[in-house]
Amino acid sequence: MKKLKKLLLVCTTLLASNLAMAQAFDDGKNLISLGFGFPATSRITESFSNYQSQQDYNYKDYGTVVLKYEHGLMKYFGVGLNLEYSAANVTYQYNQSRLFNTDTTYNVTIKSAVIGGYLRLNGHYPIGDKFDIFAGVGLGYLYTLNSSKDTNPNNTATNSDTKSLVFDAQFTLGLRYMIKDHFGLFAELGWASTTVQMGITFGF
Repeated sequence: MKKLKKLLLVCTTLLASNLAMAQAFDDGKNLISLGFGFPATSRITESFSNYQSQQDYNYKDYGTVVLKYEHGLMKYFGVGLNLEYSAANVTYQYNQSRLFNTDTTYNVTIKSAVIGGYLRLNGHYPIGDKFDIFAGVGLGYLYTLNSSKDTNPNNTATNSDTKSLVFDAQFTLGLRYMIKDHFGLFAELGWASTTVQMGITFGF
């Protein structure tokens, strides 16, 4: 029994000393994260789904790049800014009859880009100096730019640019592992421009 009490005392002391050391997240800490999100944002995939039945349909998705900054207000809370960029394009062909019953093939290219900017409030539960469990909410705007070009000179209506700006919100749950004091890895899951985001983090 005495040995068990001594073992519990040693474990408690080690845990307390570990928590007293540098934390993975703390008051005044700054984090800059660079990552990649997938799958493609629905604002792109929904607009391109109408063209899947076209001839020689080809879809290219460049994914979502995310850049995050966060400042620790206190041990368990931080505020920051998220910037996200997504891009994709679709190409397809169609035939149109001309004089003498000949068909001419025309090419259509449609491009879409989505830029998101969010103010974030995150809650943190740091576990020692390595692990940080966090969850947060972001409020901001999504700016969407769509453009289309048609090689048919008579079909000028297809050549167009459309823009939109809409209010958006995001809710995510994440985990960060600091490999070193100033470098780590992160992963987030939830309702955002993309379902999953992961990448690297620099802390200072």
